Amino acid sequence: MAFTGTAVVKQVSDQIVRITGVSLAAGATGTIGLAGHTGSTPNVVLPASFKTEHYAYLGDNVPFQDCIAVSIEPAEATSNNVLVAPLKSGTTTGDFRITVSNQAEAASTLLEIYVRFHD
Repeated sequence: MAFTGTAVVKQVSDQIVRITGVSLAAGATGTIGLAGHTGSTPNVVLPASFKTEHYAYLGDNVPFQDCIAVSIEPAEATSNNVLVAPLKSGTTTGDFRITVSNQAEAASTLLEIYVRFHD
């Protein structure tokens, strides 16, 4: 099962995107991908203007899992303390995915998700 609700994707800067309007049912996962994704379509696709690029630090390639940060906060007040967790996978613009998982037995609140590219 994917995200519940309608994702509102707002680009805050060329390297920061804010996603609101979604939650996760109990035991559900939702996926976020880059604009150049290949394979299965992610539940939320980031805008093409979200700038990501492979780069090297001290001669070593820095993978997307290390240079794309994800933060998730509840977007509404509630007594529900369901925590969701992001897992990053993939190494290219095409296969990179952020999988947000709710392993609890209750649905999450609405979420506020920030995706940041840092170099």
